[in-house]
Amino acid sequence: TGRFVGLFNYRNVVGNGQYWSAVERMVYFGVIQVTLMICIAIGLALLLDSPYCRGKKFFALAYFFPYAVPGVIAAVMWAFLLEPDLDNALNVPHLAGLASGSLNPLSYRFVLYAMMLIVTWEWAGYNMTILLTSLTSVPREVLESGKIDGASELTLAWRIKLPMIRRTVAFITVISIIGTLQLFNEPMILNDIAAIGTSYTPNQVIYNTAFQFGNEQLAAAQSIVLALVTVVATAAFYGIMRRRFDMFGAVRGGAR
Repeated sequence: TGRFVGLFNYRNVVGNGQYWSAVERMVYFGVIQVTLMICIAIGLALLLDSPYCRGKKFFALAYFFPYAVPGVIAAVMWAFLLEPDLDNALNVPHLAGLASGSLNPLSYRFVLYAMMLIVTWEWAGYNMTILLTSLTSVPREVLESGKIDGASELTLAWRIKLPMIRRTVAFITVISIIGTLQLFNEPMILNDIAAIGTSYTPNQVIYNTAFQFGNEQLAAAQSIVLALVTVVATAAFYGIMRRRFDMFGAVRGGAR
């Protein structure tokens, strides 16, 4: 009506179970997907930075390439790859007697994990590139000293390289947390196949509130609440990491 309604829209958001179910779903998504993706990115970066890797430029480009694929195209591509009628590999559990039918990663039960796979494929190489760039700043003198002391490549990676790029790891983790809460393209595309609904993620709820139901004011309130959730999640992660950094510094100081 154009009149001032105070905190009415925010009270609506707080009491909207559909909205908070979507937020909870993305928190679960992020705990698994972000952890897996960061571990893969760290592993690939350390592998490319090791002397055992040949063709580093080729593999660095190959791992980064999925990031160049637009999210919508990637979702459509993976939807075809994960379609049981088009992928005979998904019939193997049924043929082996382990399942009553073809494995369908795009069913409502498994589609969240399918999205984890898609997002990890898209962003692991990007995060790897950031970490690989950070690894080039590790002083070679420190690594040479470790080798002289008899440290293996695995020990160098765990005891020297990882501690020195820990702030970069924290940075890409925060960016990934923010990206998780903003997930939109993949569920929108997969909804036509898996019928997951239009309120699967917070961004979908906000989009439909604004453009399907025409309630821009409520959508704005939902956006601000989501931004606050993102800030809280980021601050909590930074708090945990800061305590770990302080403990790490105290241990190193005691060792000296």
